[in-house]
Amino acid sequence: MIYHCITGFFQNIFQILCMVFERFNLYVGNDIYKIILSLFDIHSSNILNTPKHEIIFHQKIKVGLLTNEIPPIVYGGVATWIVNFIKMFENDPDIEVIPIFLAYNDKLPESCHKKYPSIRVIEKPEDIVSCFSDIDICVNNLWIALDTITQIKDSFPELNIISVCHSLIRMENITNMGSCYTNNFNQQEITFQNSDYVVLISKAEENYYNQFGYNLFDTKTRVIYNSYSPKYDHQENKSNYDSNTLGYIGRHVPRKRPEIPILAVSNRENVKVINMGVDYDKYDNEYWRKLQKEYENNLVVIPFSTDENVKESYWKDIGVNCITGIYEPFGYTICETIDRRVPVIVSDIDGPKEIIEEVKDSIVTYEVDVDNYQNDIHNFSVALDKMLKITPEQRKFNCENARKCLDKLRPEVIKEDWKQLIHEIIY
Repeated sequence: MIYHCITGFFQNIFQILCMVFERFNLYVGNDIYKIILSLFDIHSSNILNTPKHEIIFHQKIKVGLLTNEIPPIVYGGVATWIVNFIKMFENDPDIEVIPIFLAYNDKLPESCHKKYPSIRVIEKPEDIVSCFSDIDICVNNLWIALDTITQIKDSFPELNIISVCHSLIRMENITNMGSCYTNNFNQQEITFQNSDYVVLISKAEENYYNQFGYNLFDTKTRVIYNSYSPKYDHQENKSNYDSNTLGYIGRHVPRKRPEIPILAVSNRENVKVINMGVDYDKYDNEYWRKLQKEYENNLVVIPFSTDENVKESYWKDIGVNCITGIYEPFGYTICETIDRRVPVIVSDIDGPKEIIEEVKDSIVTYEVDVDNYQNDIHNFSVALDKMLKITPEQRKFNCENARKCLDKLRPEVIKEDWKQLIHEIIY
């Protein structure tokens, strides 16, 4: 009786220890492990088959989400990521996301306080201590506020900072031909050095990171894709698969090469291009005015707009969306195109290549030539010829099949990757 009580007690203790070893990936030699298990009559299959993705948090973790972008304050795609990240962890039992807004350049609109009741604001350096006093982990989305990162580390030396790299600024500077907006990439490099972890949003981005020698920093890295929540799972398919009208939507910077579809159809009478996103700001846009006039028979230009009606009209009017460029860390536009069941011609590079990897037979790609612009146009033209030969029925089938690639990006999947990383850091 006493023997069974003692054995049962140690069996329970050993089971707990085995679970701990499993969580931390600490294993004894396999033969020794089996001998120990047999002594306590514990079946190894019950322990070794414990799902590795099963994560146990012993208390609720507070994650401080540091940013200087949150709608309606938007500088780029980071704002989308911020909103998605907050939503992804809503009502999560283990993790509470607390937005922390750096208001040095922009005052936080009152609407944000109503939408995000837990949001905290850093208006002056002295606010850092109160904003981070109860935070367990900082997820940083700043790359130009070096003093802020340093001050956080000085105030809370044990606080782990995870910096999310939405785009390598050095790569943007190279591919945008030395833009004045990206020539301060060294500040991002210093941010990497002052971080405990850097999260990269694609495997390709990790490769660039290593090529630049950033992996020599005393900073760990992890690849976690951006999340994308499909909006059209159950919506009726409204795409026009008989249409050959090409579309380009997005930013107009050199690395995106938005002119390629226009130049590829310049000698085709039966194919038109709708190009949406040209910025006619206070300096106007002489370059795109010239293109609009030169290719007036093939080209329709829609200026940048936040009007949802304009955007919906764009998607209704095109038959094929074009994702061009020579550097793309991830690619929200290709996700939306596939989600909407719109045929797509996409550059076979970086993030987009990884997104479509398992459904590439259902998508038309073109080989990117970074160094030869004319050859890039030619390669796109070859892909366009291939697209034009696909029947409407096959286009529809391909688009339905392509949506499978979005499953790995759904918030419930990406959240588990984040929880795994946070768990590793905390425990």
